[in-house]
Amino acid sequence: MSYGNQKLIVSPTLVIVPAPASGTTRNAFAVFDYLKKAFAYYPCETLHWMTYFRELHSFREARRAHPHCPYETLCAEIDDLVEAGFLITEEEYNGPLYGAYRQNWKWDLTTALFHFTVTDNDFHSEQDASEIVAEKVAHMPQPPLAWANAGPAVMLPPIPDSVNEPLYSTIISRRTNRTSTAHPVTSQQLGKCLFAGLGITGEVETPSGWLPLGVTPSGGARNPFEAYVIVRRSAEISPGIYHYSAFEHSLGRIDAELPDRLSHFFANQEWVDDMSVIVVLTAIFERTMWKYEDPNAYRVILIEAGHIAQNIMLAATDQGLSACPTAALSHTGLRELFGLEEMTHVPLYALTLDKPLPYPDRIRAGKATHQVKVET
Repeated sequence: MSYGNQKLIVSPTLVIVPAPASGTTRNAFAVFDYLKKAFAYYPCETLHWMTYFRELHSFREARRAHPHCPYETLCAEIDDLVEAGFLITEEEYNGPLYGAYRQNWKWDLTTALFHFTVTDNDFHSEQDASEIVAEKVAHMPQPPLAWANAGPAVMLPPIPDSVNEPLYSTIISRRTNRTSTAHPVTSQQLGKCLFAGLGITGEVETPSGWLPLGVTPSGGARNPFEAYVIVRRSAEISPGIYHYSAFEHSLGRIDAELPDRLSHFFANQEWVDDMSVIVVLTAIFERTMWKYEDPNAYRVILIEAGHIAQNIMLAATDQGLSACPTAALSHTGLRELFGLEEMTHVPLYALTLDKPLPYPDRIRAGKATHQVKVET
């Protein structure tokens, strides 16, 4: 025990819930620190320390306040909570991790619990994921992937795919094709894709000032996304890491050095290493937090990433490219790569750009066969 007069306090990002009432967890509770992803079971008696250390106390103060608790027991229980990270020092409480969280995170506990729990998670390899799906299919039927109307239905006119309807031709042609021809993406191709997703076309006057009008809808016109662009092969742009300014429609170089492998930033998906360009959509949470304290705003930001990505994919398809999306990211690794220091600046979604080989998978034209009839 080396705390002396050093103050200790319960981590501000703990969640405590009853443990399953069976086996070794009977009469126990579960503790989870979602910022550190630390988890443990404790006997219910330990709840006392969680209550006592809601305010700053030193070990010596704790000993004086519990004269009937054996010294060895007191040392062991407090040591265990400190080693697990559930009790932290005053310095750590005010330090860069917890201090930044308490200062910058404006949404509630439920949003923080979801966000930090799914950040920097491990992912299955492609082979493992395929084996898991094959095993599951063998023992568990899939849910219907499309619904058909069972009763009388109004049939709508067919969607045209001719050259006279280029928009629908592009929509129909879009595929996630993870092959590469090592095509040097041109500045015009890249510019069109970035503008299609994040372009700013004007401003609108509101009670809170002039707000950007983008090519995709944004909740409250908060415009919460920036794009970071990793260029490996381009006809006119030097390899490196760039920030795309939608305000200027320009690329600002951040770093000329590229890691030898990029796939480890994207759950070791090896196909990423073959691609010419990677666009990483990065949320700037405080833009939306400023206006909306309701945690539903977090969900809106995730939806907006989909709006932006779909436009980029259609713009890529229109130019003979394939834009392949992935949400399997190393969030902290990408933040460090881009020089992002704020906890609220978070890479959420990425798309690769390249000219693909012919689509490798077998396609059956027409309606989905795995469907269910729905009564109307």
